[in-house]
Amino acid sequence: MDEMAAPQPEAVSLPEDAVREILVRVEGTAALFRCAVTCKSWSRLVADASFLRRRWPDDHGASRFLARFLAPKRLDRTDPNFRTGEPMFATFLVPTPRSVFTRRSLGSFFPDADTCLLDGMEPLTARHGLLLVRLFPDVSAGYKHDKSVVNLVVCNLLTRVCEVLPPLCGHLNFTKSGYAILTSAECSSSAEQQSLQSTFFKVLIIGTMKFGPPSLYTFSSSDSRWSKPIKLTFDTAGGIRDSKHPDTIVSRGKVHWSVRNWYPDYSLDMDMKTFHISQTMIMDRTTYSETNKDPQLAVTADGMPLVLLLSRPGLELKICTRQDEKKSDDGAIVKAGWLTTRTVELKPPRQIKRRPEKIYMRLLGEKSGTMLLKDSQRQIYIADLETGVMEQFELPDGFDGLNRQKVVLLEMDWPALFISWLGKW
Repeated sequence: MDEMAAPQPEAVSLPEDAVREILVRVEGTAALFRCAVTCKSWSRLVADASFLRRRWPDDHGASRFLARFLAPKRLDRTDPNFRTGEPMFATFLVPTPRSVFTRRSLGSFFPDADTCLLDGMEPLTARHGLLLVRLFPDVSAGYKHDKSVVNLVVCNLLTRVCEVLPPLCGHLNFTKSGYAILTSAECSSSAEQQSLQSTFFKVLIIGTMKFGPPSLYTFSSSDSRWSKPIKLTFDTAGGIRDSKHPDTIVSRGKVHWSVRNWYPDYSLDMDMKTFHISQTMIMDRTTYSETNKDPQLAVTADGMPLVLLLSRPGLELKICTRQDEKKSDDGAIVKAGWLTTRTVELKPPRQIKRRPEKIYMRLLGEKSGTMLLKDSQRQIYIADLETGVMEQFELPDGFDGLNRQKVVLLEMDWPALFISWLGKW
């Protein structure tokens, strides 16, 4: 019987060039990533620099995407870190719909870090795979000589390595300060530091002081130390009161924070080379009464800064661009300001349109042209900034009370992700 059995056909291997041509034509980056992790040979082909240049020949932000967001989750009794009688929360990485990632706690993402320490931290800001977090130390360790002490950690989501920064001591109100993290591409023009695999970074803090004007703190990974703080002065009476939220945007050589000077909201604009700082009003009293009171700073794919304002109530989104200071025809100086240049009507799923009551939306953040929204019934959505099309997605129990202060969006770069993760195979 065995001698009469039909011979089994031999497996045919395609030439490597043919496989490369097939992979470069795979529709959807997430699908390409899943193909790449199928075997080592495909992983090597996809992670090659020449392949990535063919896939994204003209960058202009097209290779960047909203990968996931960080949010606190209330733990239940099934979690190993749960302790009876104590409100337990952990910071989770939450993927967006159709993402290649899975939901997991931040501490579990870094194999060599203290899981409990990272799970109990506060995310501050993120940029291109780098995440800045603040640890919650013991009360006894949180003060030194009547000065508050903060412990910050930079988490590299590409290399899965954490770097603990030296403690920062001073009369700062850390909960109302503004933070920024810059990559090598923004801090140097050299080819070496602009490499996707460069680990260089710089941290900037606009520190709101408990007494006196705010100060600028900088940390460079090449020096491994904090610089001497620089006291900041402003032309606006009263200076700044506090940062609206710790996150920031970076565009065209400048860092922008959203700050408040009592009633009006301003953008705090700092030149990354000279550290020169200026303020530009975002909302006056009229705009404040018509829109959501928490404007969102954003940036386009080509680096243009934006301000996003949601109507209150309603589904109208105003997109504002910055107008620099200039002289009018009669010689008068027109101050810099944010002017509404476009209005987008948000297009919610059908079930929202059927609600009899007014719709109130809150903008939790924006990255790579994708917005994260929350309505008055605590439902979460993502929406396209260009078209306004909204998509609802469900979060499991435990993600309660999400707001702008608790959520940090993570923008990733596909070529950098492919090189870092697939190159290790």
